[in-house]
Amino acid sequence: MSFEYIEITDPLYVENKEQTGEENYIMVRAKQYKDVPIKIPNWVPQAHCFTTEFKRHEKELLEAEVYPDDVWVLSYPKSGTTWIQEMAWLICNDLNFEAARAKKISARFPFLEIGLQSAALHFSFKDVKDMPRPRFIKSHLPVSMLPKRYWEVKPKTIHIRRNPKSVAVSYFYHSQGIHYRGSMDTFLRSFVREHQFYSPYHAHVIEYHELRDCDNILHVSFEEMKRYLPSVVRKVCQFFGKSYSKAELELLYQHVSFKSMRDNPAVNFENPKGPTKGEPFMRKGEADGWKKELTPEQIHMLDEWTKERVPNPEHRKLFE
Repeated sequence: MSFEYIEITDPLYVENKEQTGEENYIMVRAKQYKDVPIKIPNWVPQAHCFTTEFKRHEKELLEAEVYPDDVWVLSYPKSGTTWIQEMAWLICNDLNFEAARAKKISARFPFLEIGLQSAALHFSFKDVKDMPRPRFIKSHLPVSMLPKRYWEVKPKTIHIRRNPKSVAVSYFYHSQGIHYRGSMDTFLRSFVREHQFYSPYHAHVIEYHELRDCDNILHVSFEEMKRYLPSVVRKVCQFFGKSYSKAELELLYQHVSFKSMRDNPAVNFENPKGPTKGEPFMRKGEADGWKKELTPEQIHMLDEWTKERVPNPEHRKLFE
């Protein structure tokens, strides 16, 4: 078996799992990780939070094919993933705005391991496998769980990160719109205990930034995109060897503006059952929106969590 499965015994999770809708969560640790080119001395992967569906698909995950002309976007959830996906797809496809609007991004840029979340979504690996090349692939997997071939092939990849307080707030509303039935405070306390899907958060980000000889990965942040969008666009264009005129780039900036993305049904996912409290997939798109959403006590809790999990001052800069 390539993974170790660990029951969550944390009293907070056990007490609230049925009420919050998280009763099938489990911690999963990779046992085969020698191919990951990481610089952290004596590194051993942490266990990450998934559902019990993971056990059914671990072979499909590990043996998923990876091609040299693939384009991957990797992130922890709610870090600006859809935003960078749309930008990357357009830059790689000659700014074909008509094609981008005509087809949902989930079809143009499918989510590799969504089948690990629910039995109803088990076709995700096949969907990616059957895509015409060059393929565009989204994933929230940590470095220790990427398909074996990823490290051999090293396809062009963008990794995006975001301030943990912004992630926490956005992740709560996103989860609430799908299945979560608890309060924000309960969610945040679970989040800092690393018992939300794909957690631990800090380890995910640090490990991607500690990879050795991975020039195939371009690192960007949500905050950088909010403040210096043209600069990020230039970096992404250079990364993929693309060049566009000033007028063409102005159209791209307009297309990937928050208002345009929020109003674009091709990228602004809608839950068919409707979100619990009417929150859209793209809510506010603010870099510091957490300041209006969190109490002083919650901010302190999240800040102390980051200090505890990230003792290295250089690593801590990743979470500012």
